[in-house]
Amino acid sequence: MKVHYWKEPSLKEDHVDVHYRKESESVEMIRNFFLSFHSIMGKKDGCTHKLYPGSIYYLEVVDRKLFAYQEKEVYQIEGSLGHFLDCYGESGFAQISKSTAVNIRKVARMKADLNMRLRLALDNGEELILNRNYKKDFLEALYRLQEVYHEIDQ
Repeated sequence: MKVHYWKEPSLKEDHVDVHYRKESESVEMIRNFFLSFHSIMGKKDGCTHKLYPGSIYYLEVVDRKLFAYQEKEVYQIEGSLGHFLDCYGESGFAQISKSTAVNIRKVARMKADLNMRLRLALDNGEELILNRNYKKDFLEALYRLQEVYHEIDQ
């Protein structure tokens, strides 16, 4: 897949066009990547803020409330973890436990842990445990993401 970049200072708004011959997994991943730039609303300290799914490191359900963790901020967002994953799962989010999902693009490294679990170190220094029940789906999502990046580089 070829990628071209043009800088056009006269544009009134930035835009991206994707041209393809047929629907493929890489085209779907690109579509989902751009979906991560759509905003969702998060609450913090009584104020509502615009969040972009791509800026979220991980999500966690605590006391039946869904929280989105960014690099240094935490916001409560509406809906369930399952609903969020239905909307944004294909754009790089994977469930790692019953109550937690991670943005795969924010994982810096993985290390084996006890009982066939994995310890995920995120770009911001936080560590999460990948439950062994979710390990296969997580690794498949990671592999798909790597395949698309590899295909784009060629």
